[in-house]
Amino acid sequence: MMMMMKTILSLIALLFTLANGLVAPVTSSSKMMTTAAAVTRDNLVMMPATLPKEKIRTAGPAVLDRPTTEKKSENPRKERSRTGGETWEVRIYNDGMNTREHVARSLVQVTGLSEMSAYQTMMRAHQDGIATVGKWCFEIAELYNEGLRKNGIISDIVPVDEER
Repeated sequence: MMMMMKTILSLIALLFTLANGLVAPVTSSSKMMTTAAAVTRDNLVMMPATLPKEKIRTAGPAVLDRPTTEKKSENPRKERSRTGGETWEVRIYNDGMNTREHVARSLVQVTGLSEMSAYQTMMRAHQDGIATVGKWCFEIAELYNEGLRKNGIISDIVPVDEER
């Protein structure tokens, strides 16, 4: 009885491994494997878990040269001379997208203007279509211009003519 149970269990284990594809019975096609690659046990050939990949010969990694292009200025104002003594003017324009409250709040947050002067600047842009926010050195004017643009306000910077 005990011998019969062991035989049944070994048959179940064998069927289970055959179903999972881990072990294949010895046939003429599986005899083509070398004895070093397969281990024979009880008329069964233990197959490797992974199949060897075919090696593909390539010429090696490709080396690409960096493309040479002429750099065109995205913004013509950047090409202007930026001397230390030169002052720049930050201007805002009226648009139909932003509310007057948003423009005034952005002027206070970005440039540090008082609420009253930010409101007056916003109203000048609203009525005239353009308003001067202030005059600063290039770096500060550029910083304020970028901050206003990030808040969705149409603005630009222009150099101030000292001859006026």
